Amino acid sequence: MITKGNFSLLESSEFKGWLDKQTITRKIDKLQVHHTAAPNYSTRQMINGVAKQDVWKCLEGMRTYHLSQGWSGTGQNITVLEDGRIAISLDRDLNKTPAGIKGANTGALCIEIIGNFDQGGDTMAADQKQSVVHLYACLALKLNIPIDTSHIVYHAWYTASGAWLGDYEKGKSSKTCPGTNFFGDGNTRSAAERGLIPSIKKELKRIKEGDGDLMGLEEKKQIEKLKAIVKSQGEAIQALQKRVNINGDQLPPTAYHNALEAAKAVGAITTTKDKDQSGLKTIQMLNNIGIFEPSFIEYLKSFKRKV
Repeated sequence: MITKGNFSLLESSEFKGWLDKQTITRKIDKLQVHHTAAPNYSTRQMINGVAKQDVWKCLEGMRTYHLSQGWSGTGQNITVLEDGRIAISLDRDLNKTPAGIKGANTGALCIEIIGNFDQGGDTMAADQKQSVVHLYACLALKLNIPIDTSHIVYHAWYTASGAWLGDYEKGKSSKTCPGTNFFGDGNTRSAAERGLIPSIKKELKRIKEGDGDLMGLEEKKQIEKLKAIVKSQGEAIQALQKRVNINGDQLPPTAYHNALEAAKAVGAITTTKDKDQSGLKTIQMLNNIGIFEPSFIEYLKSFKRKV
């Protein structure tokens, strides 16, 4: 976790551990779902999944705008970035009522998800999607909130005055937020029950079964790369050992391996085993001055000299 200015920034894998340590003193029975609309993937200058805009500039920029609206601080309690990291608003901690849905903020937490998820806008990145699901599952567990569309609510299900519509109704809903293509499904109640809600339930089940830490996709990719490297190195070692066993050679000290192989390749020696330190140094010296270069051997052979 890194704290700077008015925000703390966590990796998604850190969120549950952080949340478990928090003391909640107000009653919270609703988790709001929002997209920022702006900033979004374009304003963040997303290139190959990486944002060029400084994350702190993005967060503080939202706060500055909210202050300009006469609010006391950042509107949301929590922000989910496009790379899956989670920002906690220090000036709007979990015990402070958010400014998320006018007229409907009492007893709620406001979670803003960076992006414009209306049709034709951004497609949610895999890391962000995974982090969103994990965050809501952790909050539901911590706050004992049922995972359903009565307790995990979209902004679009309210009027501009904060009256509950219970679904997105064009012309009546305050906004399209969290987007008409949110989660690849849309902003209706049926879309939430098809996509987001089942995903959160599945994640909560995973957490309860003892696997509470969330590993990001990039972390998984790095681990797979490391596994591949280790496997490749293991196979190379096995191949070398097999060659040594077949030839009856003993593995020489690593520092002399190339010189011995070069000498053996041109017939200067017949085996790389049983060389004393003096012999190894001599072979190394001869290799360093190019004696075992195939071109030099051919030159010598042209004079019918033996090596």
